[in-house]
Amino acid sequence: MEEERHNWLVNTRVLYNFISCIRLPHQPLAVEFLPTMSWRREAVEGVAFQYLACGLQAEPGENVSLYVIEVAMPTEPIKEELRRYSQCVDYEGFPLENYREPMYQCVSKGELSGDINRVRSHAYEGKGFLAAKSTDVYVYDIERGIKEDEDLKPIFTFSDHEKEGYGLAFHKNNPTLGSCSDDGLVNVWELNEGKLVYNFQYPEGLNCMEFLGEENRAVVAAEDGRVLIVDMRQPDVAGKTANVDGAINAISCHRLNHDIFATGSTSGVVHIWDYRKLDQPVHEIKAHDGSIVRLHFNDSYPNLFASASDDSTVRVFDLDEVDSEPDDMDEDEGDSANELVFTHTGHQEQVYDFCWSADGSMDTFVASVGEDYCLQLWQMTDDILNYSSDDDDENTDNI
Repeated sequence: MEEERHNWLVNTRVLYNFISCIRLPHQPLAVEFLPTMSWRREAVEGVAFQYLACGLQAEPGENVSLYVIEVAMPTEPIKEELRRYSQCVDYEGFPLENYREPMYQCVSKGELSGDINRVRSHAYEGKGFLAAKSTDVYVYDIERGIKEDEDLKPIFTFSDHEKEGYGLAFHKNNPTLGSCSDDGLVNVWELNEGKLVYNFQYPEGLNCMEFLGEENRAVVAAEDGRVLIVDMRQPDVAGKTANVDGAINAISCHRLNHDIFATGSTSGVVHIWDYRKLDQPVHEIKAHDGSIVRLHFNDSYPNLFASASDDSTVRVFDLDEVDSEPDDMDEDEGDSANELVFTHTGHQEQVYDFCWSADGSMDTFVASVGEDYCLQLWQMTDDILNYSSDDDDENTDNI
């Protein structure tokens, strides 16, 4: 294990444009890049600023459950001569040239009861929201800015669930928030008035959900190995996929082709589904040795997605490689999916959550958190990310 860690540290200079790691004082369970808001700190030479929300595990005697962290990020790949994993001002990783402030600064906290298992955010015209999920769901207005040294206060607290869970999703266009939990409930709230507008009960636990494009439908990952199609205009399930081995923990929809979605299961397999043909997946990838806990498509590279697992890795896959032939090295190794383009092994214990950056100019940055108490921010090298958006568009219909 120590040798593997040493090899990774040495090889970071050829694997990453940037890598950083900070150990947090509380156990992080969830992470989310906040959308770009008007109050964001202006960039300085070579450094831009983004904001992360971290959901935390409840600690005895403490009520801190949520961090909002300002993060300094390089606007260009770090120069090769500076790509040395080292101790920096407040983190380990590559140094930010000519930047002497801390890279990570906690600008606000939220005091809630219980573990915060999931955080999500979204911006609509004139409004920005952050949502945090335990048993209850808490909603924050972030449009007016995050005030330093002032605790976050929710504008809504939804107490419609009976058990904890991980499912939390914003609708793309409408100010609507959906949630699902171990109690088998799907709840949908309208955020202008903070009222429940849809409710559905399933006999099995529900682990994740996402709205389908711009429609009034959602896909919901279930403990029984199925995906439920929920239509907010219907009281019953509108459809189900065939069941797969293990529970489905994670789900994400393709950003261009809204008929395509991907799921990750406890068996470590990613299944690609077509909404028009739910009786079997159109493709599957043996992605991880352990249970998959999170999965997200990238907003700018439509066929690029990543998954996180309790095998301590975050892996990035390219669906453009579905029909390509494996090379000789892959055949010799025998354990790498042909679609696999990158494996992040920076965490030393299981990964709990990750997210892609919400900033269009930095959309290949990833933030990840794990059982090792670490928040890591990283970007693969340009060689790995040498994709053509034209190729992605052409191949979307061939999945």
